[in-house]
Amino acid sequence: MEDILKKIREEAERVVERYGLEVFDLTFRRESRGWVLRLTIDNPVGYISIKDCELVSRDLERWLDAEDLIEHSYTLEVSSPGLDRPLRNIKDFERFVGKLAKIVMEDGTTIVGRILSVEGGSIKVKDGKKEKVIQYDSIRRANLKPEF
Repeated sequence: MEDILKKIREEAERVVERYGLEVFDLTFRRESRGWVLRLTIDNPVGYISIKDCELVSRDLERWLDAEDLIEHSYTLEVSSPGLDRPLRNIKDFERFVGKLAKIVMEDGTTIVGRILSVEGGSIKVKDGKKEKVIQYDSIRRANLKPEF
């Protein structure tokens, strides 16, 4: 199955590049309603629209139908990472400077603050009235915190 997912990822990357987008994640797993092939796409300079998802889904679905790589029935879902998207690497922190984030440190403490800057492996965050510099390597997980 890994080889099949690799082929699907390669094609998904070709498809999303045509629209100036990126593959954020690709999973294939059994859920309560059956098998789901879930492609999460991202826009490096903005947000994902429903139209983006429709275009990518249509193009990828045509290719999947023609290639017939998956032996059993499944549902293809194309979506965005969402407003509370995970920050998975230092580039994500750089991209979202100015945004509010929830950061869980390796020691279990949680920081909710605005990303002020990123320099090397250090991230400066404003937590309330205090500015903190944290090392990227000391972060367990992080995600954007939606603001309304």
